Amino acid sequence: MSIEVDGFNASPLFKELGDGLKDPTAVTKAIKGVNAVIVITLKNKEGKENSWVLDLKKDGSLKSVSGPPPKGDVQLLLKDADFVKLANGKANGQKLFMNGKLKIKGNMMKATAIETVFKQLDPRPKL
Repeated sequence: MSIEVDGFNASPLFKELGDGLKDPTAVTKAIKGVNAVIVITLKNKEGKENSWVLDLKKDGSLKSVSGPPPKGDVQLLLKDADFVKLANGKANGQKLFMNGKLKIKGNMMKATAIETVFKQLDPRPKL
């Protein structure tokens, strides 16, 4: 199954993250830093839900899952648009959480490490 899912603005970001996960050094660093299976469940403006599972415990794999989200060490639940802002550094995870736009199930400490991982694995050139 493709990482990109129609109707979700976050799809290209997950594709970029997947590209970043092709670098074995980056994957090893991310696994050491997070050591968790992260489930990101997004809801788009049509009300459709989709989850992406990022395994930063074993192999650094990333996959898209439709239907009920699988179990992970931490699950982030938010709107597609808010995730795009978060991934692009236009929104702060703590503010989204405090405003009820980001819900976290599972290990809160693992959730805080995720922002760092996105920055590390971002294949886009740093300006």
